[in-house]
Amino acid sequence: MAFDVVMFGSLSIPERNLEDWLASPVDLSEYPWLDEVGGADVTHDTPEGLLSFLGEVACAPHELFQVTLLEGQLTVECYASEDTFRSTSQALALLFASSAAFGGLGELCYSGYQGIRFGERLLVRGGRGTFTRVNGLELARLEQQKAFVALDAKIHERFDSLVGRTVTTDLRRSKWIIHPFTGRKVRVADDAR
Repeated sequence: MAFDVVMFGSLSIPERNLEDWLASPVDLSEYPWLDEVGGADVTHDTPEGLLSFLGEVACAPHELFQVTLLEGQLTVECYASEDTFRSTSQALALLFASSAAFGGLGELCYSGYQGIRFGERLLVRGGRGTFTRVNGLELARLEQQKAFVALDAKIHERFDSLVGRTVTTDLRRSKWIIHPFTGRKVRVADDAR
């Protein structure tokens, strides 16, 4: 059974360390937990190579895959199918973890979306990256984070644009429907009014 995943998080790197981090070789033996992150083995040996690889990911029309580095701030907002998740999850985790030695501070989260429920978190703090699996109450908290809620809204906007549905906030000119992709109740424009 195929599943979808949201991947989100942010990381800040001190500007003075940014160039050194991007160009430094990554030693995979420093991250023994990387095998716990499912998916394809990493073949790029620098953060710069990882960013280049992640910037060229081809996605299906309904997927979102945004990995952005701007002035020492790395942001991840992705909604991916199982195949895209498996091909990129280790690269994203390694990109985050490799920043720890350069003063990186942030968090990367993976969460099963709608169907299969799972959660994973990589916390970068204090010069190290810590990978953990989350479930139950922690997973519910993860899905209440501002970053998750914002990504969820982008996913719904993408679905709406794919089916040609206009979303409205004008309550007088709207109606409630069940979203065809997610099964959630959403407010859409009522063309009959």
